[in-house]
Amino acid sequence: MSINLERRPGRVTWESMKEELMSLPKETLAEMVSMWVRNYWTNQNYWMVCVEREFGFDNAAKLDEEVWQSLARAQAHRLKKLLGLGDDTKALATTLIFTAPQWVTAGFEWEFLEITKNKILMQVNKCPMGTYRDSQGLELLPCKYGSDKLYRELAKAINPKFEVNCLHAHPEVKSI
Repeated sequence: MSINLERRPGRVTWESMKEELMSLPKETLAEMVSMWVRNYWTNQNYWMVCVEREFGFDNAAKLDEEVWQSLARAQAHRLKKLLGLGDDTKALATTLIFTAPQWVTAGFEWEFLEITKNKILMQVNKCPMGTYRDSQGLELLPCKYGSDKLYRELAKAINPKFEVNCLHAHPEVKSI
């Protein structure tokens, strides 16, 4: 890794930071993005636990849901603009890969089971919030309640005509 450690007084701008980032090897840059994602989710987990401690589980879950709906919408709009995405299921699949609700580097394990012109079927097998809460002996969030709304906002930001249905979510028992 070759990052410039020489620092001088002066204003730090996005342009100067971007120039420095662009000088890094691609592998280092990718690892930095991975670190930022893990930091993001670490912050999310701590925030949730602290809000829950102060205001109770139900209030924390309600606030978490509200924040994630707004975040999903904002991320989808920004990514759509940045990548010049359309409004089809391919655009939605790309958005699902590159937005916070399921970043694999943060500990999510998920997959697309089906992608067609009219349908995307995805399955989340592991989530860092659930893993963290379980390891700490904390009550698990009812993901079906919040995830359905989160993914609906994400999809609607790509195409207002998209519909979202959550078929199963942790911690409910999966019926086969």
